[in-house]
Amino acid sequence: MQTSYGVVWREGSRLAAGKLELRPRVIRLEGLDGAQEIPYELLSGVRVGRLSGERIDGQPSVVLERRTGAPVTIATVATPSLVGEIVERLAALQLGDETVMRVAIVIPIKPGSKEEVQALLDDGPPFDPAEIPGLERHQVFLTADEAIFVFDTPLGHEALAPLTADPELWRAAAAWRAHIAGPPRIADDAFSWTRPQGLEELSSLPTPGPGDSEGGDVY
Repeated sequence: MQTSYGVVWREGSRLAAGKLELRPRVIRLEGLDGAQEIPYELLSGVRVGRLSGERIDGQPSVVLERRTGAPVTIATVATPSLVGEIVERLAALQLGDETVMRVAIVIPIKPGSKEEVQALLDDGPPFDPAEIPGLERHQVFLTADEAIFVFDTPLGHEALAPLTADPELWRAAAAWRAHIAGPPRIADDAFSWTRPQGLEELSSLPTPGPGDSEGGDVY
């Protein structure tokens, strides 16, 4: 199943063409004029367009209903039947079938270093998050004794191998060297809870296949 599609999309009166990517946490639309990302958590629904105003060039389209802002209507460039595949994949991603692992790396810092470390973090972490393959989200929490680097990635610990294999990496940044009190360690995932998402919006109406003209709501 694809995760990238050639598409045409409409947002309000604006029409654009480019690429749609289904990432673990966001839908990414990229065209000649730039790119935008729509987090799944900000969608109120996804359905197949059935009205004339919800189609592009008469083709079946995916309609993204957002909690705020105008809906986004998307049609595939080559194969209209891919609309059904996109909707099914979106439903799986929003309902959490795609697993994103959270990994926390704890860095001990020297007593009295919290303010200096906060100032360093204001300029970003001592590595480039964009260079870590598969990384979708990164946060840092700071206490008086530790900096806790949290990574969300479907690759889990494998994505962080370059950071954890060589403790000297964390000492390599000269600005951080004076504040690190020991080697990094990975925190164990001891407990996790997620509020269940309601399925009342999930519908059994059909999605379009080849030659289908109507389609139906998916959720």
